[in-house]
Amino acid sequence: MAAPKGGYFGKILEIDLTKQKHKTLKISDGICRKYIGGAGMGDYFLLNRLKTNHDPYAEDSFVFFGVGPLNGTYCVSTRVSIVNKSPYTGLMSHAEVGGHLGNEIKWAGWDGILIKGKSRKPVYLYIKDDKVEFRNAGKIWGKDTAATDEMILEDLKDPYVRVACIGPAGENGVPYACLTVERFRAAGRTATGALMGNKKLKAIAVRGTKAVPVANNKKFYKAASDAKTLAVEKEGWQGIKRWGTAGLLELKNWGTGSLITKNFQTTWYPDIEYIGAEEANRTFWKRHVACNHCPVHCMKLGVVRGGKYDGLIAEGPEYETGGLLGSNLGVSDFNEMMGGIEMCDAMGLDAISTGGSIGFAMECVQRGALTPADLDGMNLEWGDTDAIVELIRKIAYKDGKAGKLLAKGVKQMAKEIGKGSEAYACHVKGKELAAHDPRGDKKRTYSYALGTCGGDHHEGTSPSTLARWAMLNSLVMCTFVGGYPWGKETPGIFTAMLNPLCGWNMTDEEYWTTAKRIIAMERCFNVREGISRKDDTLPKRMMTEKLPAGPKKGAVVTPAEMKKMQDEVYAYFGWDDNGFPKEKTLKSLGLGYLIDDVSKAKKAL
Repeated sequence: MAAPKGGYFGKILEIDLTKQKHKTLKISDGICRKYIGGAGMGDYFLLNRLKTNHDPYAEDSFVFFGVGPLNGTYCVSTRVSIVNKSPYTGLMSHAEVGGHLGNEIKWAGWDGILIKGKSRKPVYLYIKDDKVEFRNAGKIWGKDTAATDEMILEDLKDPYVRVACIGPAGENGVPYACLTVERFRAAGRTATGALMGNKKLKAIAVRGTKAVPVANNKKFYKAASDAKTLAVEKEGWQGIKRWGTAGLLELKNWGTGSLITKNFQTTWYPDIEYIGAEEANRTFWKRHVACNHCPVHCMKLGVVRGGKYDGLIAEGPEYETGGLLGSNLGVSDFNEMMGGIEMCDAMGLDAISTGGSIGFAMECVQRGALTPADLDGMNLEWGDTDAIVELIRKIAYKDGKAGKLLAKGVKQMAKEIGKGSEAYACHVKGKELAAHDPRGDKKRTYSYALGTCGGDHHEGTSPSTLARWAMLNSLVMCTFVGGYPWGKETPGIFTAMLNPLCGWNMTDEEYWTTAKRIIAMERCFNVREGISRKDDTLPKRMMTEKLPAGPKKGAVVTPAEMKKMQDEVYAYFGWDDNGFPKEKTLKSLGLGYLIDDVSKAKKAL
């Protein structure tokens, strides 16, 4: 088993919370090259450790924090990938999040951290290089994410420690609770918060001091410098640098006609001018913030001035948070929208699923499927920001009828409510859709319906970009830098860095084969759990109701269009008509050991 020459330390840190012990898992250069890191490495462990229909809350289920070969190097804008089986959807899930945590894990000498078991009492993990401590989290259990981050930094007396933690929502088992990283970033769509809460794991805190090995430093530095220059020079992404993703709020409303509005009833929301990027720039933003070695600095911090939230320091709005907790809920007051966004962050809730669940409840009230008696006396109306913030709190604590109901998410809510509400329950594979209406942005359908995680907006907009994004998630590379700006140069710009870094000779063909291998692993995991063509589709509303207003008035995703996208993806990745990877495909990708699993899934269909 040859050790990696560069780009990797060749080891994974495995932590057992039940026994409060840890050990080192050695990984070879061959494993690294085959699965890369991040999501790909997490896929490898999930497929090989969890059996079909494995309980995500079982003691041996785990959360994987994955980094890639480029983390901790001169390469710009690397991230961390959190991978687990989602207790919310039952599917393989991965979330990529920026900040500095990924690099800190790498500098600590690890190519990933795998956390299994369950602690009897609340703990947080302190990892400094090879040292692992199980620290008592009794004093921070019950605290929100902001207080948790501050208390851990104070406890460790090191401002360079990077913290990822859960809030009350994760502690209370809300199935769409998220993981909050470095106070303002969220790994939001994997239900990791609920998993960590079940494990009594409040947080991980990481500090590293090691240098990443490089096979050929001179060639790698040249390639990484060229890649950074390309990212800086790409004019198309200067808007993200200036406005963050908030600039998309106005664009999606006035331009592309795809802004989520009132639970996908329309994409037309003229009040967007009061809650979008221009309003944020005028009244809220104070500074730009960048992830490690990033030329884009898309994150925006600000301070609310005036009103009930006067003095509140918060991040955003981003497109997803501004869409789901703004236009989706009929909000037209910027400061109060930021109050809702910050409450979501503090409670440790996925803002997309939270906004989707509240928006669905609002439409249920609008149509008479829910009454105030069902919602603890709340007369829920579009734009009622006091009710929105209170509902976010109730969801996090599963408080009252309203909190317990909305904490279940849209799919289960619709089953419980009935009364025809299934017709406007917008989810894919059990997960709420993000803020892009696919009738106005039809390419988003590939991501929502045919991506691995279901309902996610960031998995690709064509068969080839599904593959491209799979590699980005495994290299753990930011899409704003390595996805869109480097698109036409992919994979050459990556292989130019990987080969001198790792001592490889990876070709373009191998690069794309690796991408298809990662996608195949994810698909095999999901078909074991019962996923097939019948699930690779959009909610009823998107395929039956035409947009009533806006730039894309009259648009709808037809069954023929949906079938065409399914057929394109299945053909590109070598799957059969039901979306099962073919035997010859798995053999060609070195995944022959999964053939029996797929065959059993076919028989069960």
